[in-house]
Amino acid sequence: MEPEALAVERVWLAHLRGEPARAGPPLSERQWTLLADEAARHRLAGLTYRALADGPSAGDIPVPVRERLRAGYVEGAVRNALLFRETARTAAALRSAGIPVMLLKGLHLARFVYPEPALRTMADADLMVPRDQLARAEQVLLERGYGPVPRPAIEPFCTWSNHLAKLEKAGAADVELHWTIERPTSPFRIDLAGLWTRSREAGFEGVPVRVLAPEDLLLHLALHVSYHHRFDRSALKGLADVQAVVRRYAGAGELDWDTVADRANAWGASGFVYTTLCLAERLLATPVPAPVLRSLRHAAQDEAMVPLAERYILEPAVALPRPYLELARSRRPAERWRMILEHAFLPRAKMERLYGLRPGSARVYPYYAGRLLGLLARRSGLLLRSLLRIGPMPRALDREAARIEIESWTRQGAGPARP
Repeated sequence: MEPEALAVERVWLAHLRGEPARAGPPLSERQWTLLADEAARHRLAGLTYRALADGPSAGDIPVPVRERLRAGYVEGAVRNALLFRETARTAAALRSAGIPVMLLKGLHLARFVYPEPALRTMADADLMVPRDQLARAEQVLLERGYGPVPRPAIEPFCTWSNHLAKLEKAGAADVELHWTIERPTSPFRIDLAGLWTRSREAGFEGVPVRVLAPEDLLLHLALHVSYHHRFDRSALKGLADVQAVVRRYAGAGELDWDTVADRANAWGASGFVYTTLCLAERLLATPVPAPVLRSLRHAAQDEAMVPLAERYILEPAVALPRPYLELARSRRPAERWRMILEHAFLPRAKMERLYGLRPGSARVYPYYAGRLLGLLARRSGLLLRSLLRIGPMPRALDREAARIEIESWTRQGAGPARP
């Protein structure tokens, strides 16, 4: 990461930790703009706005940056208000049908964990109902105007997914109707009945709903950011969720850390939970007791994943076409030539589809020449950077290597199965 970006990162993370006094020298206007860019990239504009507006650096923020962050904050507040209203109506309809409903992830966090809803945005509404009432719950949403129809068959769909196919409705956020908190193909032994037994009743816009117990919520979030999303897709937002849960419940004496460790071990999820909590502590100064980390059974690769995932989360992705990234990764000349030729000279059937030609048309041959000339004109610089591994290629390759390593780690099913 460039020195300028490192300075921005230091100031931004210090504010998210609640330690702005340690942030260092003032930022330039360009650096403040970069900070706003990072907040948007990680989907933390609202949280960033509140942290900055309430901090000692509030007067240093350039007006355009302040207004940009404030706009994100206000947009999140309005979107959440509309989402809350529609979700409350859906929850009321489910309860009228005799179906208990639990709020998951963003809904739970925005309404009951973060100090104010605008600090936690969400793309959709995650609801959970008992497995044996999933079909009835889906029908309730269809009667409320959600779709599309026809719907995938529930039984085969649930052999690999922890929720039904998205339910969509014009003017409303999508709904994911869950029956459990993690994919059934995961390596975890999640006590689904226990989730319901331990859950708490809460009032959501006047409608009684259930929410996960604090320990289960923390485990769900840790698995979601690590195993489920592999520290991708705004992982820093996921770590901010972990921080918010710890601040909200541990600070009030409502989070039993021994239970968190024991349950993570029992579920076979302790390696993922360990790595996630270490990252939250390292990046956001989340107060995790050292005995808890020691109690979480974990392996050497879980330790090694912490700095690797930190770099992966903070380093911006480089937008490069995958063929050029694969070309840069390859070191063997013969393989490189093969990749170049395959990318330039596509199979005949694919060329005919690409250029709208009839199958077997002799007109395909001039298109081959045109494609080659066009690629050379548009992509020759990118091709050269790929072959020489210069420009953005080293960073892109480093991030791709980290992605592959994280993916391998998740496939191994980190946790208590390993010594």
